[in-house]
Amino acid sequence: MSVVEDSVTFLRSLASYEKRLETFKNWPYGGRNKCSPEKLAQSGFFHPMKTGSDVAQCFVCFKELEGWEPDDDPRKEHEQHSPSCPFLKSKPYEEMTALEGLEMDIIRHSNMLQTLRDRTLQEVQSEVDRQLQTIRDTLSKYFRKRGLRRTTRAATTLSARSDDTSEISVRSARSQRSTRSKR
Repeated sequence: MSVVEDSVTFLRSLASYEKRLETFKNWPYGGRNKCSPEKLAQSGFFHPMKTGSDVAQCFVCFKELEGWEPDDDPRKEHEQHSPSCPFLKSKPYEEMTALEGLEMDIIRHSNMLQTLRDRTLQEVQSEVDRQLQTIRDTLSKYFRKRGLRRTTRAATTLSARSDDTSEISVRSARSQRSTRSKR
């Protein structure tokens, strides 16, 4: 299977409360805390990382929330940060008709594609910015080195020419004067 197919299969499985709950194995808060894995899974969240970080993501709207505190209410946080999430407005997946489930799947997959697109664009932009900075740094070093040599050469050339220039300007002034005086 490809990475995309694996992702789609994984996301489809998250429609199940039990599957979402399984993702919270390394969740930092449990037990009597409001921010327990059970309440997070009931609110549509899954834990997208295998580490002990406190990131939770909705499997429908893909809103990621982090910085959870033990007394945070997952449902209220979800409503506050993503009020238009279809999961919050719908009945439980297990109680949906086939048509309602398919509509929710379409919304979910659309949100997933949008999230993947945004992340990819962000990664590409970061890489472009990094490469541009490398080019700028390289060019800056190159022109700084060349600029010093040119400046040094130019100063030497100008000082050598300054005697010639002053001599030429004196001659041209004389020749202009002499031309004028003949008129």
